[in-house]
Amino acid sequence: MTRLRSMIWTAVFVAVAYQFLVIVPAILVSSLMPGISLITLAGLANVLTVMVIYAYLNMRGVAWEVAEPGDMNLVVVGIAAAAAMVTVALTTFLSGLLAAVFGSQGLSVSESFVSQLHAASRAELLFTIVLVAPFAEEFIYRGLFMGVLLERGWTPLNASGLAAVIFALQHFQYGWIGILMVLVYGLVLGLLRVASGGLFLPIMAHLFINLISLAV
Repeated sequence: MTRLRSMIWTAVFVAVAYQFLVIVPAILVSSLMPGISLITLAGLANVLTVMVIYAYLNMRGVAWEVAEPGDMNLVVVGIAAAAAMVTVALTTFLSGLLAAVFGSQGLSVSESFVSQLHAASRAELLFTIVLVAPFAEEFIYRGLFMGVLLERGWTPLNASGLAAVIFALQHFQYGWIGILMVLVYGLVLGLLRVASGGLFLPIMAHLFINLISLAV
C-alpha cells in the first residue's frame, strides 16, 4: 500500500472541512480587523491552509504526488480556456432550463456572500477568486482527495464524481441549482485531471471558469 493510498481519512477530513478551515479563521480575523475585506482574508486563509496541508503531506512523503502538475505549456492553457468556455456555456444553459422548469429560487445566492463581493475591489476579487481559489481547491479536491481514491483503485469517473459532489456541497452560498452547476464544474475538472495526469490543466480551466463568471 503506497503512502498516499493509506491517507484516505486525511483526504476525507480535509475535503469535507476545507471551506470551514478557511472561512472560520477569515471571519474571526475580520471581526478584529474590519478594515480588511472578508474576500481578501479568505484568500489569505486559503494560501495559509494549503501551505500547512502541503507541509504535512511533504512530511509524509506524498506532497509531490498530490501536486504533480502534468504537462505545462501553452497548448494546455489553450485546452483549459476552451474547456472553460464550453463548460460555462453548458452550465448557463442547464441552469436556465432548470430555473424555467422549477423556478428561479434555485438560482439564489446568499445575501452575505453577495455583499462581500460588492464590497471587494476588483483586485481583491482577482486575487481570491481567480488566482488563489483555483490553485487551492484543485490541490485539495483533484489532487489530494481524487489522488487517494485513484490510488485505492477507484475508476476515474467514480473518483471524479465523488470529489465533485463534496466540492459542490462546499459551495453552500448558492441555491440548489447553483450547487448542481458547481457539481458539473467539479466533474469536468476531475476528468481533466485524469486526462492530463496532473493539476495544471484543471487549475487553468478552473481559473478561466472563475474569470468568465466574474466578467459576466
